Amino acid sequence: MLKKVGDIMHVSHDRRLVIKLSFTPPINITVYDYAMKRLGTLYDIIGPVNSPYGLVKPDPQLSRPENFVGKSAYVRDVDLRRRRGGGHGHSK
Repeated sequence: MLKKVGDIMHVSHDRRLVIKLSFTPPINITVYDYAMKRLGTLYDIIGPVNSPYGLVKPDPQLSRPENFVGKSAYVRDVDLRRRRGGGHGHSK
C-alpha cells in the first residue's frame, strides 16, 4: 500500500526532485508516483522542522524528472515499517 509523502515542487539545478513533505520519512527510502513508478531515493531533508522539504535523487531510468512537478509522491508502507526502530544491532 502507498502512503503520500508530499508534493513534487520543482527540479533543482542538479536535476534533483524537491518535495514538500507532509511527514518526515526515513532517509534512503524509495519514492514512487501513484502508478508505482520508481522516482528515486530520498537522500536529504531540508528546511524548518514544521515545513520540511525532501531531496530525491532521481532513478537512472527516470528520463524526464520535470514531468513529475506538481504531482504527488509516495512511499510504500512496507518500507516505512522496515525502517523503524533504528536498527543499531544491539541484539543479544
